[in-house]
Amino acid sequence: MEKVGLNASFINRYPHEFSGGQRQRIGISRALALNPELIIADEAVSALDVSIQAQIINLMEDLQEEFGLTYIFISHDLSVVRHISDRVGVMYLGKMMELASKKEIYTEPLHPYTQALLSAVPVPRKKGSMKRERIILKGELPSPANPPKGCVFHTRCPAAFDLCRQVNPDFKEVKSNHFVACHLYT
Repeated sequence: MEKVGLNASFINRYPHEFSGGQRQRIGISRALALNPELIIADEAVSALDVSIQAQIINLMEDLQEEFGLTYIFISHDLSVVRHISDRVGVMYLGKMMELASKKEIYTEPLHPYTQALLSAVPVPRKKGSMKRERIILKGELPSPANPPKGCVFHTRCPAAFDLCRQVNPDFKEVKSNHFVACHLYT
């Protein structure tokens, strides 16, 4: 418990006696007790306020360095993903659309879905600089239980063409260590 910033005297407390941040620390502590090489963290900080999120992310980074951990960090918060990740995978309807280094994803996204996601992230801009174009996705979100034929993103993709509606694109390397599932790169 002390490794995650909790007082050992808390060991006999009940769950309702802990804050959200403390509960996350307990979850991390329980995972560390197994001495893992890999921790899968699914929305690990999504229910926390921003200052507590930062504390938990910093704790996870410290523990990663101390114990040589690898994380699979699942999140909808792109700013958190940018902070904690080395490589980023973007999924749509359970399918991997793009995988690359953090720098590549955030500076040169290739898949239209990744581009739309990143266009929604607010960025401060200097006075007189160009405003970033916001990509608004149109169309209905398909059911994950009954995905469309072809590329799962074609119903909302601004770049879709006939092949996208018929054939599911291969997930392939289009640049060094930059993988994309999109017919634009075939």
